[in-house]
Amino acid sequence: MTDALPSPETVVVVSAFALIYMLVLLRKTMQGKFDLYDFLMLSMVAIIPAGFTLFPTLAYLVSHLTGVVFPFVVMFGALFLVVFAFMHNMTARLHRLERQNCALIQEQSLLVLELQAKQGRQGVES
Repeated sequence: MTDALPSPETVVVVSAFALIYMLVLLRKTMQGKFDLYDFLMLSMVAIIPAGFTLFPTLAYLVSHLTGVVFPFVVMFGALFLVVFAFMHNMTARLHRLERQNCALIQEQSLLVLELQAKQGRQGVES
């Protein structure tokens, strides 16, 4: 197991990216473009690499416990896990919206038929 520490340049770049990305996500969440779940899932793109860079001993411990030689392999595995969880949630939301859209279209059609029936009865009565 190696104990190589990330260079100061790497720490600065990863930290700057994480800070800027998190601020952009926070602003979009505050504007209502993202909900809290989206904020948390998308922020993992910055938090996981920052955690592995800023806490290299923890990264080496996790890689040692999982039996993986290189910590970055564990990091990318965690990022893939986050991406797939996010995609799963988005797919579930999409299907829920699709069903809701279908129900709303059916309800609108029934309301149009009901309105036409009422107008037809009023025309007959006059």
